[in-house]
Amino acid sequence: MTTLPHTPGIYLFIDKRGSVIYVGKARDVSKRIHQYFVRPSLLTDKTRRLLEHIHEIKIKQVATEFEALLLEAKFIRSYAPKYNMIAKDDKSPIYIQIKNIKKMPIVELCRKPKNHTLSDLRYFGPFASSRIALRILGMLRHSIPFCQQKVRNGKPCFYTHLGLCNPCPSVIEKISPGTQKNILALSYKKNIKRLTWVLAGRSKKTIESLRKEMVRFSNEKKFEQAGIIRDQIQALLATINNRYNPFVFEEKDTLEKAPEEQTENLLRILQQYISSLTSCKRIECYDISTLKGSASVGSMVVFVKGIPHTDQYRRFKTRITKGKSDVDMMKEVVSRRFNHIEWNYPDLIVVDGGKPQVSTCISLLQSIPLHIPVIGLSKRLEKIVIPFQNGFKEITIPYSSAALQLLQHIRDEAHRWAISYHKKLRARIFALHSSDLI
Repeated sequence: MTTLPHTPGIYLFIDKRGSVIYVGKARDVSKRIHQYFVRPSLLTDKTRRLLEHIHEIKIKQVATEFEALLLEAKFIRSYAPKYNMIAKDDKSPIYIQIKNIKKMPIVELCRKPKNHTLSDLRYFGPFASSRIALRILGMLRHSIPFCQQKVRNGKPCFYTHLGLCNPCPSVIEKISPGTQKNILALSYKKNIKRLTWVLAGRSKKTIESLRKEMVRFSNEKKFEQAGIIRDQIQALLATINNRYNPFVFEEKDTLEKAPEEQTENLLRILQQYISSLTSCKRIECYDISTLKGSASVGSMVVFVKGIPHTDQYRRFKTRITKGKSDVDMMKEVVSRRFNHIEWNYPDLIVVDGGKPQVSTCISLLQSIPLHIPVIGLSKRLEKIVIPFQNGFKEITIPYSSAALQLLQHIRDEAHRWAISYHKKLRARIFALHSSDLI
């Protein structure tokens, strides 16, 4: 057991006859299996009986805990192990069932799958409770929209209005036969196919499929559609990386290490291009929010060791906006920020934007002078813009990268902080104009 990996995965306990008698999941396979044997006196009678029959242990590594959860369910369904109570109870297990695969599929829960040999039916599980199954579906529909409405009367379902069922099969079925109906139906079936991949533990295939579609939209200059796919990829990665679902695992989550690991990962990547960067302990990010030059604001957010420090967030109302570009406003915000010498200086600056924003920020710092590394995060395909060899270099790192997840978190916080202030100012302006009309 000393060679067991410290990674998420599934472990199978097998008896002398070669039968799988127990299937388990773990965030750390090595640590979890060792727990069975280090202090057996603390185990229940049932678990001690299980240990007496173990002849062999097999493991299967996966990338994330979320995939381990889905794979555990699949193995329990396949082997019906003696010591997995969920596999022996005819009432408790809950399955996710997808019907009418060949037509307009419906996603629903069922207690015990029936007629599972039908070619137009897929089911996944068993899961310990409907709460877990519903939570899994709730998280996944943010990245892969699907429908749970059984009655198809032409009216969009509730989730359509939330952007979580798009296109809605109820609407599609009432459209007259033709090109539009075929395109929408194909789009919905594509979503269902991706959902089945994820539920079958094939998340990488799903992400790659989404990534190819995003690149295609971008090449066709359909940037709005590309942005939607990008957001779906981010939501899916957040789900499979267990950012939103710590409750579904038996072991306590130790997410407190994640920010530190993200910071270290980012530092290693950036040091390949920025030799002067020695630390990413304190990162500041700036963003601009404006509407045709009205109520323009800038934001500054601060992350220390990968953790947001909201008490150090700052907002700036730009002084002169008429005729100013986003780049000009970024220059003003950064300039005003560094007039505050009493604020701690960052190890790294991140700006929401590309080469113009990064270049402006660097020029301003050089005039102070301050030597603080600056990078940009471009929304289009999430490219990182880095000053490199008297020019700029755009790099793309995997969507599953901890470094990119940290940068996205920082950028999204800066955007949220800016847009909230922007909306507040717009509301004030609207109130003033309304009072003038009274």
